[in-house]
Formats: sequence, structure tokens, C-alpha cells
Amino acid sequence: MSRLLSVSLFALALLVAGCASENSDTTADSEASESAASEYLADMVITDLVEGDGNMIAAGQTAVAHYTLWFRDVSAEDEKGEMVQSSKEGGEPIPFQIGVGRVIAGWDQGVPGMKIGGTRELRVPYSLAYGEAGRPGIPAMQDLIFEIELVDIR
Repeated sequence: MSRLLSVSLFALALLVAGCASENSDTTADSEASESAASEYLADMVITDLVEGDGNMIAAGQTAVAHYTLWFRDVSAEDEKGEMVQSSKEGGEPIPFQIGVGRVIAGWDQGVPGMKIGGTRELRVPYSLAYGEAGRPGIPAMQDLIFEIELVDIR
């Protein structure tokens, strides 16, 4: 009986605490949550930095490209935070098939339509990158910025 009474009192305390939070604290918490959520990209942003003048790549083809990856950081200049990796450092462009799920969704959606010789910036929301889980070297819920230079199409 005393266990039932303790559980009932605990439930009542939670109910009262929940009702009491209907004040400015809730508004402040809500504003903080909205501010944190607005720091994430809602949609992918695709910007052609150089259009290119060669053939145009389509889904299903293999791109040969250089890329540079930055973590998106809203407090950094151009929102480009830490540079994570670049194929230009190794000197060799990388091949990857587009539009078939072999790369992140942001690349599958953002690379088709590029022309050889073109450079495109992709601002990729975490939902089109490595998601809520992240991966080794990429934190969870991390928006990414890529600069991709299309060198060839195979």
C-alpha cells in the first residue's frame, strides 16, 4: 500500500511540475530549441562556382572529381568550419557513381547536371549526409559543405 501511495505522489508531483512549467521558462526553452534547430540546414544549397564547358553528368554515370569537405559552422566565415579532407591533397581525383545510392544522398542529388571543368559547392544538411548517427570522423547531425570539381565522366 505504501508503494502505491509513493508512486501516486510521484505521479502527482510530475503533473504539478508539468503544469507549473507553462510560463516564461517554457518560452525561453522553446526559443532556445528554435535557435538550435535554425543552425541546421533545412534544405541542400547548390551553387555553381564555375559552370564548366564539357559534357554534363547524369545519374548512373561515374564522376571523376576532386572534392574538399568542410564541417558547416554558422560562426565561421562563409560557414566553412574545419576542413576535414580534400582529394586535392593526394593529387588524384576520385571516381564515384552518381544517382544509385553509392555515395551520400547530397552527392546523388547535387552532382548530376555538372559539366566537366565545373566546380560546384554543395551545402548538405545532415539528413542528406551521415544523418543523426554520423560516422567515424563525422559527428552526428553534422551539416557539411563540399566543393566538387568535375574532372571527367566515365
